[in-house]
Order: sequence, then structure tokens, then C-alpha cells
Amino acid sequence: MKTPPTFDQFKKTFTNGAGDRDARFIAQYGDVSFEAAYPVYVSKIMEMFGMWERISLFEKHLQNIGTQRIQSNVSESRYYYYNGIKYRFSSHRHPAGAMTSDGCVDFACDPHLIYTINF
Repeated sequence: MKTPPTFDQFKKTFTNGAGDRDARFIAQYGDVSFEAAYPVYVSKIMEMFGMWERISLFEKHLQNIGTQRIQSNVSESRYYYYNGIKYRFSSHRHPAGAMTSDGCVDFACDPHLIYTINF
């Protein structure tokens, strides 16, 4: 698993030109110190890394069981059909937005849906 950004990286990401907390920081964490917000940030980052790892494991599972991979003609997106549902694996969002519907799961836009799949 990946490691979260250091405290210094976190602070640099959420600092404005004057060295103060920027608007994104205040919107996400409220009026707290960098020290108080950092553990919350690390927790969210580690959750995100775990989600991406589970998506990767699911794609490997589909490959291992011989599910046909359909490569997009216009991007690096990969599609698989499994149990009657189409799954989209990609590192980018579709230009028209989420492709998630009753018949398709788009992990680029809705990665949390990985937790609804048992494999």
C-alpha cells in the first residue's frame, strides 16, 4: 500500500501564498490547525488508497477467471462484463460524466461502488 503525504506536503498543499490556511482547507476541515486536520486527512487518503487497491484486485480477479477485456478505441479505458454487468476501469472520468447506470459500473467516477461487489 502507498504511504500518505507527509505533514509538510499536506501543509504545502493547503497553504495560500501568504502562508496561511487556504479556502479549500477551511471548507474541508473547518477553523482548526494543520496539526488537528492532518490525522483526518491521512485517514481519508488511506481509505482512498484501499479503495483503489480493491478496484485493482477486482480487475485482476476478472482477468484471472478469463473474463473478456474490451479495450476502448479512443482511450485507455477497459471494460469487462461480469454477472451481466458492465464494469469500466479507467484512470480518467468520461467526458460526459459518470457512466454508472443500471447496466454499467464506472469505477473512475464512482469508486465507492467497489464495496458493493463480492468477489
